[in-house]
Amino acid sequence: MLGDILAGFQLLDRFKKHFAKKDDTDIEVKSIASRIVTAFESHGVSRNQIPELFNDELDYYSCSSDKELLKRLTPQMVQKTAEMFGINKDWIEGSSNEVYEMHDFYKTPELFESYLKKYLHKKAKDKNIYAYALSSTNRGLFRCNNALIVIAEPICSLNGRNVFKYHLIGGWVFDYWKSRVYFAAICALLFKYEIFVIGRYVEPKWLQRVFEEGELLNYNFSDREGAPDFPSKGSFIVEEFINMPSSLIEGMDEEDGRAIPLAYQLWLALSDMGYMRVFPESKLEHHSIRNGFEQALIKAENNQTL
Repeated sequence: MLGDILAGFQLLDRFKKHFAKKDDTDIEVKSIASRIVTAFESHGVSRNQIPELFNDELDYYSCSSDKELLKRLTPQMVQKTAEMFGINKDWIEGSSNEVYEMHDFYKTPELFESYLKKYLHKKAKDKNIYAYALSSTNRGLFRCNNALIVIAEPICSLNGRNVFKYHLIGGWVFDYWKSRVYFAAICALLFKYEIFVIGRYVEPKWLQRVFEEGELLNYNFSDREGAPDFPSKGSFIVEEFINMPSSLIEGMDEEDGRAIPLAYQLWLALSDMGYMRVFPESKLEHHSIRNGFEQALIKAENNQTL
């Protein structure tokens, strides 16, 4: 009798495992359609506008629900969505929590310049491409990924509104002097290639979610210049951040003063390599700015000897 009861429980457990596995699979498959729609909506494209970006591959009815969309989706459509918005294909398919391809150009401004020339420079001459230099407001927390650069590239227009692909440049420790100066060099290169950069301070938790928890950038319908809906906590002038010694080190971990001359030395070295000229056509102005950093370096070194 006891054996029959145990056998019954074992059979019930097998049924539970079977149906649980089936349910998990259904949820994972359905998430592909759901994530496709989420990706488009976060870039300012409503569910009913998706067919306009897929030519004859999709119609209004097929986008009316996730269930109908799932019937029409193909791997090619998933790939097209990923490429269109710079989104990780694995995220769309539900196998990764990383939404965006996060580019890392720390210590390699020459690679970033090559990236600009390859993907954005020609387009910048014909379109208004903007970039956003973001820093979290939790200054003093020495952690990686507390700053981000977002480049908004217009890829098409819907009813007079631009739709954007976002290029994300991460891997920064904004409080660390070396990372801070290379971040400034990346911003200066954006100016050099005719991409205007806007500085924003953002919520630390939001920035952490973007890096670690699969947070999508959301379209800001009130901003026609490509800004996602950043949870802004203030702003800074990026030109001053690059060109003014005091602005460059503001809020930086000074390491009891040791980091300040190191930051200025690195700025001067990168300037000599051509990476710190916000306005390339004005050699005289940049010469004056460089002199300002030289004087700031002398003052910082003198303060260390006192």
